[in-house]
Amino acid sequence: MKRWFVVIAIAVLLAGCGNRGEEVIEPADPESDNVTKNQTSDSVVFQEIDVTAEGEQFHIIGQVKTTSDIFFYRIEQDGEVIQEEESVELEEGETDSFQNFEIMKTFSGDILEHEEPPIVVMYVKDKDNNEINPNYVLIDTKQ
Repeated sequence: MKRWFVVIAIAVLLAGCGNRGEEVIEPADPESDNVTKNQTSDSVVFQEIDVTAEGEQFHIIGQVKTTSDIFFYRIEQDGEVIQEEESVELEEGETDSFQNFEIMKTFSGDILEHEEPPIVVMYVKDKDNNEINPNYVLIDTKQ
């Protein structure tokens, strides 16, 4: 008797979970969709970044692969921008391979004496001037 009750309960449960008569939502074809507002085709990848700091001067070398021919950077310290945005132009037509880049700047004495180290933020921008894939590089000024 208990066995029949369990079989009937399972049958009722499975019948209730069915989706007959309801519209089945098919997944969208990704090729038919256009790029939405929140998606972007801009990207940037940094690799082999080497940072050296000697006295008041720092030097960043590395490789970058981006869909545009330019990337941007700014320098922050303790949440405040200490150097406004600057750009680094790359060779045109090399978007499918990594390219070498170099950034060299000099800090003032008060930046070096600050408790928090400076951070270089490197990124690209989309067509609406929004930052894409920011990369944060810490500059160790303690010697």
